[in-house]
Parts: sequence; C-alpha cells; structure tokens
Amino acid sequence: MARAKRTSQSNPREAAHAVPPVGAAREAGLFDLDHHVFYWMTQVMNGRDRQINSELRPYRIRVPEWRILALLKARHSLSIGETAATIGLDHATMSRTVDRMARAGHLLRLSDTTDLRVTRLSLTAAGTKLFDEVWPIVARLNREALVRLPEGGTSLLCLALAEIQRAMDETWRHAKENVRRKHPDTDTTRD
Repeated sequence: MARAKRTSQSNPREAAHAVPPVGAAREAGLFDLDHHVFYWMTQVMNGRDRQINSELRPYRIRVPEWRILALLKARHSLSIGETAATIGLDHATMSRTVDRMARAGHLLRLSDTTDLRVTRLSLTAAGTKLFDEVWPIVARLNREALVRLPEGGTSLLCLALAEIQRAMDETWRHAKENVRRKHPDTDTTRD
C-alpha cells in the first residue's frame, strides 16, 4: 500500500507556517496576512524569544538581559536611553532589567563625563564572562534559524532589514516634523 504524500495540510504546525503563493487578495490590493512582512518579523522574533528564554534559563537570563548583554558587548558603553531605544524596551522594563543585572554584578551604571544627567551602562568582567558563556548557545540558535536561507541569504536579509529600518526612521522623522509644524505646542521629543 502506497503511503500518501505528506502535505502541510496533514501537519497543522507546518500549515500554520507555510506561506501560500501570492493570491487574488494580494493582487486586488486587499490585506493578505501571509504576505505581510511585519507579520513574519513578529512570528520570527516571538519564536526566537521563546527559544532564548528556554535555552538561557539555566543562566537566569531572559530576552531583555540577553539583548542588553549583546548590545553592551558590541558597543561597550551606552546610555540607558540609547540602550532602551536600541533593544525596544519601555522605561519600566528597562529600569527593572538594569536593576536585576546590576544586583547580579553583570553591569555597571556610570555617570556620563560630559552630562551628569545621563547614566551610562557598561558590562562588568562578570557580565562579559556571562556573555562569553551564553554566546555559543545563541550562535547555535542563529545557525539553526538561518539554515534554510540560500547562500548569501543572511547578508541579503540583514541589508533588507537595515533598509526597512532606515525607511521607517525617515518616515517617523518626517511625521514628527509635520506634527510640530501643525501643532507647535505638542511635545514630540518623547516619541
């Protein structure tokens, strides 16, 4: 007896992540979730966050801590505001995360030498050691996630995402300028 060919319809998990071909809805200009880039970005980041939380649990690191570790390892010293904006944390979550990491001895809060109102963050030796311990785990997760991309796909994806970010930054900057022109009394510095 011949076995039936397995399709994404026979596996609900695969079906949920299968991208169907561009259909009539998209051609007609209607919303098509399966071809909405930001839907897929959200799915990828949610999946990655679950993996990181699971894999780094023995180190008592969650996604916010990992992002701060990685950013400070790469940039060495950033203000709390720069760090929060770069990794996408709100003020309250950033404050709690920094407090936890400082208590654990993984980072230092330093006064900025040119502006005493600014607090900068920097990894301690223990924070750098922790990064060095968990980086191989995250690097493995990265390789596993990107394994299906064609040769050069990772570089192309990074380039495409950087261009999307630049376009969004430019659009956001113009939108804030328009608000300031139309409503000069509106504070747009907090956005």
